Amino acid sequence: MARQLRSGARAPLLVIGSIIAAAAVAMAVSVTFGLYSSKPAAENNSFTAGDLTLTNNVTGACTVTGMAPGDSPTACTLALTYSGSLSAYLAVDTLIETQAGSGGTDLYNPGGSNGLTVSIVDNQTTSVTYTVPNTSTTCPGGAPTGSTCYELDNELLGTAAYTNGATDTISTSVTLPAAAGNIYQAGAAQVVLTAHAVQSKNNTMSCTATATKGAPCTPSGTFAWS
Repeated sequence: MARQLRSGARAPLLVIGSIIAAAAVAMAVSVTFGLYSSKPAAENNSFTAGDLTLTNNVTGACTVTGMAPGDSPTACTLALTYSGSLSAYLAVDTLIETQAGSGGTDLYNPGGSNGLTVSIVDNQTTSVTYTVPNTSTTCPGGAPTGSTCYELDNELLGTAAYTNGATDTISTSVTLPAAAGNIYQAGAAQVVLTAHAVQSKNNTMSCTATATKGAPCTPSGTFAWS
C-alpha cells in the first residue's frame, strides 16, 4: 500500500520555491519597449533688420572764386540714390554760412540788398524748389571764423515714401547781382546740403505744418527724423 503524503508536509515549500525562481528571472532580463514616434521638420526662424541706404555723388560740388557783380556761375549738383530695403522719407538740410570781406558786409545778406542770391532746385519729374533760409541761426561747429549762418532742416524731397532705386539731383545756383557794390568785396559764402532718409514703415509722416515738397517738415506726434 502506497504511502500518502501527509497534508501540508512539503507542498508549501515547493510553492514558495517557484515564486522565488520567477522573481529571479524577472530581475535578470532587461525589457526593451518599441516606441512609435514622429518628428516633423524643424521651423527655422530668422530675423533680419531692414536697411536705409542713401548715397550721394558730390563730384558736382564746386568752388567759385573771384566773382564779380553780374556773375552767375555754373550750378553745383548733388546726385542722390536711394537703395534701402525699407521705404523711406527723404529730406535735405540746407545751411548757408557767410562771411564779410574787406567791404565789411556778409556776401549772403538776406536782410540787405544786392547780396548773393541762392536758388536750390532738383530734377524730379515735377521739379521741386527748396526754401532758402533767410533767418540767422547758431552756426555749427566747424563754420569759418566770423560766419553768420542761416539753416533750414528736413526740407522734403517729397511727401510720399521713396523705394529702392529712387534718384534725384539737387542743383544749387548763385548769382551776384550786377548792382552789388563795394560793401561785398572779398565776401564769401558756403552752401552746405545734407541729405538724409528715415524709415516710413511704422513712422507715419506728421509735420507741425502741412507737408510740402521743398519746405521743412518739423515733426509732430510720434513721427521722427533720425
